[in-house]
Amino acid sequence: MPEVLLKLKDSLDKWGLIELQGMVECPSSMALQGAHIGDLHIDKTGTPQLVIGHHILTGKIQKLDKPFGVMTRSADDHWNVSAVIHEKYIFKTRPKPIIQKNKPED
Repeated sequence: MPEVLLKLKDSLDKWGLIELQGMVECPSSMALQGAHIGDLHIDKTGTPQLVIGHHILTGKIQKLDKPFGVMTRSADDHWNVSAVIHEKYIFKTRPKPIIQKNKPED
């Protein structure tokens, strides 16, 4: 399963991991690194929803058994811990198309 790191809000201490069933494809001229893939929303019941293009995926939040560290290498070859991930967002179901119904004209 592909996994994507997710930075929640603008703090280094709150990160998450997105786990997708399947693949994320893009045109060959575009790199996925640093690209905006979609929007993650958490509804009132705590269910994550990922919107990618005209599709929506519904998932669940799972606490990791062991925390996952995000590390970056500095210019002098030292490793720094940027964040610690405690939960992941799992999306196993097929994406559903977002269909907007037109209002009937009177």
